[in-house]
Amino acid sequence: QRVFSEEMECRWSLLLLLLLGSSALAKPGARSGDEECQQNVNCFLPDCLCASTENPGNLPLDQLPQFVVLTFDDAVTPTNYEFYLTFKDFLNPNYCRISMTFFVTHLYNYYDMVNELHRLGHEIALHSVTHKDDVDNYWRVANQSVWEHEMADLKTMLETYARIPAEDIKGWRAPFLEVGGDEMFSAITDLGLQYDCTWPTLHYTNWFDTEPLGALWPYTLDFPSIQDCQLGRCPTQIYEGTWVMPMVDLEDNTGQPCAMLDACNSLENELLVDPDAVESFLRRNFEYNYNSTKAPFGLYVHHSWFYEGGNSTDARRVGYTRFLEYLSKLEDVYVVSVDRLLAWVKNPVPLDDIDSIDEFGCYEPESNCVDTKIFKFTTENNLPVEVDAIYMGSCTLVQPKYYPWIYNPLGDQNITDV
Repeated sequence: QRVFSEEMECRWSLLLLLLLGSSALAKPGARSGDEECQQNVNCFLPDCLCASTENPGNLPLDQLPQFVVLTFDDAVTPTNYEFYLTFKDFLNPNYCRISMTFFVTHLYNYYDMVNELHRLGHEIALHSVTHKDDVDNYWRVANQSVWEHEMADLKTMLETYARIPAEDIKGWRAPFLEVGGDEMFSAITDLGLQYDCTWPTLHYTNWFDTEPLGALWPYTLDFPSIQDCQLGRCPTQIYEGTWVMPMVDLEDNTGQPCAMLDACNSLENELLVDPDAVESFLRRNFEYNYNSTKAPFGLYVHHSWFYEGGNSTDARRVGYTRFLEYLSKLEDVYVVSVDRLLAWVKNPVPLDDIDSIDEFGCYEPESNCVDTKIFKFTTENNLPVEVDAIYMGSCTLVQPKYYPWIYNPLGDQNITDV
């Protein structure tokens, strides 16, 4: 009996050692796919936040800032640059400038103008090099390598031609909101980016259905997401420390959801011709959050939306501007870029203490893009599209030999077809 017991004890000891060894070799933080995220139990700020409709600091509503996030997609050009500058005099309650996020693409981009937007306090984020319009045959089937080059090569261009510090480039949005599944999120994580802002949600809003679930706050992918998947392929794996900024759907004037303003419809064209209707539409959607949970409210748009219909109307510009003027009168509303919102989410302080977060301070550094150049690239420079010439503004003085493009961000390789 004694021999048997000693033998069994030896076997159990060996099994324990094997289990400990396999645990030590496992990926740090690895967990089973069905483990439930529990804040302050197995998920801790500032690195991990469970997906939730509750604010991360459990603050009373009267102590909770209402955040409004404004983003613009695609290249910054002489066509839209002056429009973006019209918002530089809007201030938050702490008398610092509002900040917006620009998800930038490369084609036709003027990097000197991107530099100035960054200097004024706006966030510059990634939206792909190519922005190819073939969703089915390019984005939907893209592997991790394609996603990585669309992100990393644009990041190199922003660092080189716009002189944006690498550490300031934190976010990504996929073209056409085509969520790229685990391939895309693996690329985000491997490149050290902090967040994605591609993923719309209808179920988690403050207006959908007879008993709305409430609008989602940003969260990390340390655990499987609870968010509904509307477009593309949503991730099935976990990505520790990678943030999701949910694109909470708006309700357009026909009662239908729209993730971006460009897709919002109206009953009688009023959102194209009537500035009062535009302002009313924006205020109604804002108040779904402001008068209930005060979850972040996002307005996501392309510059072209403001000029749809040619020169026949500027109702959208006027209505949008009036909406910002309305927000500027509210002492608990902060219009911030995605990265500033996440800075607060990681350290959720009451409204009166918001200036304790460095990212909310006022600053306007000296320009590091004093000498700018406008480069002209022709067909001799391997243009990727069927045009005779492309212009590119830059903070660098020496023009690349070839037009910078995916797999060739510095324009130093004779690549003709990618």
